[in-house]
Amino acid sequence: MIRIIIERNILDGKLDDYHALIRQAKNKASNMPGFLSGEIFHVKDDKHQVIVMSCWDSFETWEVWAESEDRQDLLDEMRPLLKNDEKIMVLQSSHLKKD
Repeated sequence: MIRIIIERNILDGKLDDYHALIRQAKNKASNMPGFLSGEIFHVKDDKHQVIVMSCWDSFETWEVWAESEDRQDLLDEMRPLLKNDEKIMVLQSSHLKKD
């Protein structure tokens, strides 16, 4: 299992437009094989900084979504709303060994 953390900084006055697009993205991603869950957060002291967290059963299933035409089209619509490019971090679960 992996988690994907996406950080985006939204331009002033563009939050409503962004929310409409991110809802579409979540709906489309949730129909993809391997999608387990997704959440959207705003940083407490900066409502324009958004963190999207999703959980996938494997890196490969995330890659299919990441490279999909649907996601690329949504990103093309999102880019004019962003202060800079999104940052993506991939977290892989690790198994702690007992001493």
